[in-house]
Amino acid sequence: MKFQIKQEHIKSIFQIINMANVTKGIDTFNKTIQDFGDSMDSMTRELSSDIEKSSKESEARERKNQENLDKIWGKKN
Repeated sequence: MKFQIKQEHIKSIFQIINMANVTKGIDTFNKTIQDFGDSMDSMTRELSSDIEKSSKESEARERKNQENLDKIWGKKN
């Protein structure tokens, strides 16, 4: 009797969780992970671009500051 109840319980669980549902869940999970990866790639490219732009602007400011100091104090040899 106890075995029969467990067996019926297991059968009902397998009916609820069938392979189509599992496959659909895995497909959805994979798509979500891929979308997340694409978002991270996009964000990384954007941040890299911002860092590169900031670096160029910093170099230009440094050059201009040095030119201004040279005008004030005279150029060092």
